[in-house]
Amino acid sequence: MTLPSERTRSVIKTEEFLRELSRNNELPQDIRSYAKSLLRHYPSADQIFSLGHLEKCLMGDAPNDECRRLVLALHQPLFSSSLDFTL
Repeated sequence: MTLPSERTRSVIKTEEFLRELSRNNELPQDIRSYAKSLLRHYPSADQIFSLGHLEKCLMGDAPNDECRRLVLALHQPLFSSSLDFTL
């Protein structure tokens, strides 16, 4: 079973890996371009940590939790529940 901290680390490290690929001049141009195109819409570490804070607040026990209200008011949607296209 994957823990949330492990999943977070994996997503953040994947972003770093894609950045390395996109900047590596030893790789073919099509691979670097593909990595760049994936990064264009890839969530930043800040966005991932923000989602972690959101989930933490949503999982709180108190139904009138001020943290929950504040985070929900400030949260910008980051993911969708479906894909509008295929690769």
